[in-house]
Amino acid sequence: MAKDNILQEADQKKFGVLFQIHRQINNLSPLETAIQLDMEETDIINIELGEAAITSETVRKASILFKTDFISLLSSSSSVNHFENVYSSPINSTFHTYKSVDEKQSQAILLLIDNITSINKRISELLERK
Repeated sequence: MAKDNILQEADQKKFGVLFQIHRQINNLSPLETAIQLDMEETDIINIELGEAAITSETVRKASILFKTDFISLLSSSSSVNHFENVYSSPINSTFHTYKSVDEKQSQAILLLIDNITSINKRISELLERK
């Protein structure tokens, strides 16, 4: 399947919602996003309304701007569905505190997992001795 076919088959409305979520998470206005992507503000609004054609260039530029994998802009995972539900819910005005995980947090989490695994091994060894 060619790259353009994938983009043609993508649901424009779903892409628009995901695009808007990523824009809002990055605290960008439609105008700021348009400037960053070298587009018009109306283009951004049309993308978010699901009324614009999805081009590979738009997806590429947006994934760089939003610091995300381009696949997350083209598909819906359970975590993205969570954001869709939150942003479409009546309480969305109080849910603007999302902060992405940085590299140091990821390393700390991996270290914690390693430590827990090590502790579990030690406990298992002690229990086997008894």
